Amino acid sequence: MRKLKICADPFPPYQYIDKDGCVKGRDYELVAGRLHKAGYETEVCIAPWNQIYPEFESGQQDVLFQAQDSPERLEKFYLSKKLRDAVTEVVTADETLKDIQNYSELENYRLGVIADFANGPEIDSLSASCKVEFPDAAAVLKGIYDGEVDFGVLDQGVKEYLMSDNVTLYPAPALTYYRPLYVMFREEKVRDDFDAAGEQA
Repeated sequence: MRKLKICADPFPPYQYIDKDGCVKGRDYELVAGRLHKAGYETEVCIAPWNQIYPEFESGQQDVLFQAQDSPERLEKFYLSKKLRDAVTEVVTADETLKDIQNYSELENYRLGVIADFANGPEIDSLSASCKVEFPDAAAVLKGIYDGEVDFGVLDQGVKEYLMSDNVTLYPAPALTYYRPLYVMFREEKVRDDFDAAGEQA
């Protein structure tokens, strides 16, 4: 059985390393399970994006999961059928702000984002002066709780996984958006085997 090196950035509850050093998560289990069903063994690496993406580009990793498509990626790699939609929310601790209707209105506030993370054109096109960068989703949440920012951009599942039970956050429904996520492959045959295994489920 051929062994594939698969990678993703840590994004609990989708993929993460637990306190015992084991890889866990919904997306990890789905991707690894499909690859095993297709006849492949897997060796997984969960590490920051700025490590795994260059490794994938250079061929040190065979598969990268939980990725967005882009013209450049579609030209260079083989993308699976859609893995799932990521639900991204703009959230606030101030209930009076939840009815904001347009992304452009965020320019008047402090917006917490994850550094070096592509949130999509609506958020990425906002001026840098309104954004406060944080190293990860937990730090964005803390920035909201502590009043360092007025809003934060967070994956819905990650937010729910990390959120404290004694704090209420309010999504701005008009600014919730969906991003399709895929699995990227360096080889077309492996991609086709992965997609076929998914169709058999």
